[in-house]
Amino acid sequence: ATDEHHFRIRGSSDCWGLEDVGCALGWYLPPHMAGQVSGFDEENDWNAIETKCIGSGDPHCEVKRVPGEEGKLKTALEKDHGVVEMIHGRLMERATAHLLEGKPLVDRPGMGNEVHLHPVIHGLGFPYMAGAGGRYRMALRMGGARAGKKLGERLTAEGIDGEDAVGRVLRLMEHCRVGRVERGETIRMWENCESFSTTLLMPAQEPSCFFTTGLLNGLFSVVEDRQIRESRCIAVGDPYCEWEFRR
Repeated sequence: ATDEHHFRIRGSSDCWGLEDVGCALGWYLPPHMAGQVSGFDEENDWNAIETKCIGSGDPHCEVKRVPGEEGKLKTALEKDHGVVEMIHGRLMERATAHLLEGKPLVDRPGMGNEVHLHPVIHGLGFPYMAGAGGRYRMALRMGGARAGKKLGERLTAEGIDGEDAVGRVLRLMEHCRVGRVERGETIRMWENCESFSTTLLMPAQEPSCFFTTGLLNGLFSVVEDRQIRESRCIAVGDPYCEWEFRR
């Protein structure tokens, strides 16, 4: 069809480091590309689908953008449980290698080893996502708790626990530009990317760092047998996000 548009992407931030996991992984760039065109085209709703991906074993990623429906889109978005577990395992391996050995989390030829968090902000911080309902917020908390627990377990298995384990994970968060973190009697974070974008558009009615809270709870439950709760949040107008230890 003459109204199809094809784009080749090398070093995609959606997929890099997840080569050969068994499926296409472009979850942000394809719909972002379609949404941009839909904003200019009043006659058509555009769709985009990833036709090649390094996650599927291809040497690069390719996206097809079309006006109207794309019949294969729904199938392309479905992920097998085994593939999801493989992706999670690959991410945990990279995080653990960084925490234990200082290896880069990502290393893209020509683009360096900076971690790209812009797509993550869309999933965690924007009001239309954070306000998607209790089930979505619970999913964020549970996902964060699982990640924090797994990181804590891997560090503990290597003989690293307590203050050392917490310090490594907090430094990892700063390395990823999640926010500026300080630990004292509480955990404070300035410019947390999870809630920062919310303050740009509309204030929240309650602390909204659902994933971060889950991550910290999962970590502390393993390495210090403690739990935390968010008491301050920049999304509700506080100068920083803060988590207190539960008694």
